[in-house]
Amino acid sequence: MRESRRTFVSVLGLYAAGSWLVLQVVDVLNQNLGLPPWAFSLALTLLLVGLPIVAITAWLQTRRELGPSTDQPEGSGASRGARRLFTWRNAALGGLAALALWGVVSTTWLLQARSDDETGAGEATSRLDLSGPTGFLMLETRPSGADVEIRAIEIGEELSYGVPVLVGPSTTAATELPAGEYLLVLTQAESMPLTLLAEITPGDTVSVGASLLPDSPVSSRMVLVPEGPAPAGVGGLPTEAFLIDRHEVTNREYASFMADDGYRTANLWPDSMTVDGVRLARAEAISRLTDSTGALGPRTWSGSVYPSGSADHPATGVSWYEANAYCSWEGKRLPTKAQWWRAALGDGDDPYPWGTDSQTLRMRANFEATGTREVEYSPAGVSEFGVFEMAGNAREWLRPEQEETMQAPSVGGSWQDPEYTFSTEWREALPLGFANETTGFRCIRHVEP
Repeated sequence: MRESRRTFVSVLGLYAAGSWLVLQVVDVLNQNLGLPPWAFSLALTLLLVGLPIVAITAWLQTRRELGPSTDQPEGSGASRGARRLFTWRNAALGGLAALALWGVVSTTWLLQARSDDETGAGEATSRLDLSGPTGFLMLETRPSGADVEIRAIEIGEELSYGVPVLVGPSTTAATELPAGEYLLVLTQAESMPLTLLAEITPGDTVSVGASLLPDSPVSSRMVLVPEGPAPAGVGGLPTEAFLIDRHEVTNREYASFMADDGYRTANLWPDSMTVDGVRLARAEAISRLTDSTGALGPRTWSGSVYPSGSADHPATGVSWYEANAYCSWEGKRLPTKAQWWRAALGDGDDPYPWGTDSQTLRMRANFEATGTREVEYSPAGVSEFGVFEMAGNAREWLRPEQEETMQAPSVGGSWQDPEYTFSTEWREALPLGFANETTGFRCIRHVEP
């Protein structure tokens, strides 16, 4: 009898291990094929249904193989019928049938979903009202053939984004669209997504070139700013191509720097720093960069932990030294004045990252508010190159304009500032050791020609 139990337990153990392996395969298929959430649940349900069947089969067949005991009858007709029904052959056939059922249901859903996407794209384009003023959009992506979703930006009491008017692979062919402002979201497998704006004016053709960066450790969460002149307001000097963080460094991202012992990694910091107006050696200076509880970290944190609910808000309350150390930790640098303003205003002379519209400024940028907002909260506020929140939310540290200076510029304006602080003519130089709740940062990376 003990041998029967050991065999029974072994069979259940093998079934549990096999079930775990099946669920891992299903999870991989989910991630790579875009299966619906219920595909995993269906597989789990089928495996759970199979468990009692395998258990009964194992018990009956094991007892049969061991033979009837000397003190018990061989069994009734119902018992013998159960043994004939619950055989390993029947259990295997049932398992194959369950696998086939899962495959048929999941494949049918995939085919239907793709058919709906293609039909939806065609229907969305056909529903465009082209009876009024129209213009044309020409979109060229690198790599070519990126998927594009185009939505009209609708202006009311708040900005909203209409249903997609076009979904599908991008082409260089001109697409006719009603005049207005549009949000373009570009995606491609193994590339970073890119968000852009396009203003369609009656009778004109707007050409948009977009470079999607590979989703790699070097370019993750960054966008490309091609070579070109800085805005005239900051000198108009030629600027080489560079990568820039698509959003301000967040509390969540800064916490990774702290978890990697960034404050105690000596090569990320200068040998001496000026903090609280006093020139101090590295270790002593860093010991003063503490939060509200006296623990190392941004001044706005507590116990080296950012405020609850603010994981994706800009990391503020950091000095220039901390911002510079974080960028060095990522293999990046703080931007120069010319680089930052080129990323913000691009090739044109528009006053805002999104263009000239001042009426919707408060809907696109976080000024004169009660605090920071999550990064990328307003796609309608992106710059020409797809950089979020260059205007408002948090001021941003820049690289000092002169070596050996004890101050560095902060630009862009913050949630606490009036909107006029976003200007090439307005910038405030702050002591490198200064930190408050309005000032954060983002990083840049050099691009080889």
